[in-house]
Amino acid sequence: MVIYLYKIKGVETMEETKFKIEVDGEVKEAEMLKIVSLDGNNYAIYAIDKGDETSDILASRVVKDSEGKDTLVDLESDEERNKIKDIVNAMFS
Repeated sequence: MVIYLYKIKGVETMEETKFKIEVDGEVKEAEMLKIVSLDGNNYAIYAIDKGDETSDILASRVVKDSEGKDTLVDLESDEERNKIKDIVNAMFS
């Protein structure tokens, strides 16, 4: 699944922290929490409000599409997921 970042003006500067994201066919608003660099890749860590005073914390790899726009793609390997999970856990511990 490829997810487009509509309002991110610059991954490094994070000028806009809110963006629209499609999750399971539904467009939701997400809030960027942090961009981290690891092993030559950038990863977006973001929250989606669940509407019950809790949020889901998600992470995706940031890549440029053919038009040069930032997009989010799923983490591909268990190793990649575990490294990012450790970072997210450290952020909220």
